[in-house]
Amino acid sequence: MGLFDVDEEAQQGQAAGGGLFGGGLAAAAGAASVVVKPLPGTSLALIPAPYQPHSEDELSDQERADLEACKAGVDNLRNAFWIAGKSFETMSMAKLHREENPNYADWVWDTWEVSESQLYRLIDEWRVGEALANLGHKPPESHVRALTELRRQTNDKVAITVYDTIARCRTRVTGELVEKVVGDLGFLPKDAKAADVGRRVRELLEAPEKADAEEKGGGVPDISSLGGNSPNGESGRKPSNSKGDPLAEKDIERLQNTLASLKEAAKKVNKATARRAVEAQPDVAAPLIHEIGSLLQQIDRAVAIRLPKAE
Repeated sequence: MGLFDVDEEAQQGQAAGGGLFGGGLAAAAGAASVVVKPLPGTSLALIPAPYQPHSEDELSDQERADLEACKAGVDNLRNAFWIAGKSFETMSMAKLHREENPNYADWVWDTWEVSESQLYRLIDEWRVGEALANLGHKPPESHVRALTELRRQTNDKVAITVYDTIARCRTRVTGELVEKVVGDLGFLPKDAKAADVGRRVRELLEAPEKADAEEKGGGVPDISSLGGNSPNGESGRKPSNSKGDPLAEKDIERLQNTLASLKEAAKKVNKATARRAVEAQPDVAAPLIHEIGSLLQQIDRAVAIRLPKAE
């Protein structure tokens, strides 16, 4: 059926009476039930799942239909990047581009002006985008991109939980907010549980709200807990989060390991190294340098906290 095809079963259930223009025409024009189908490329279900190519020869009729569906999906890139990402993966895996250009990256650039790095980023991200869309969210690609390092550390489920928690705790989600939460979470182990991470995200998001509430309250301190630790009403000094806290010990170890890795990397990389690499293989070196810079910025943001003054 087409976009506005008539539902014949519904039409048969209508009376076939005369009307202003006579029987049959009136039934078709006035009593027919119209079925609205999604436009091609606007529904993930209309995009064929990635599959191995059927052959190296000319496309079959089914492959041509799949190609057109995927092209329509990519055209929807700005509205739902996960549909475009799935389309890109299907076309790549099934080699549906082979008649137009055997070089897939060149074909994508010539057709949509999507760079090779962006292309494979979309292929990597579309499943997370789909999961978030199924939860009722519609994240832009930049938001899911901000979860990249978190996904590498853990898995897609944890990343999905982080974004879903942010979206449920905030009326507006921004890429900056997602980056900040990911940075505040710090390094997570590979076996981190999504539920535990979700609780930690809620704590991080609630902390600024509590601070704002205290500030709006006129700076009046909460004295409800006074007297619990001392006979004269003074609160006891809280133990510092140091040797007695196993989590703090792990954090110190992570910082030490990070510093050691950065020192080792600094011995191997310099401007001459980067320049020679770019001159020799710009297509390979440029994305590597870009990602190194991005990760260094992420580390810089992660440690940009208020430090205690030296005594």
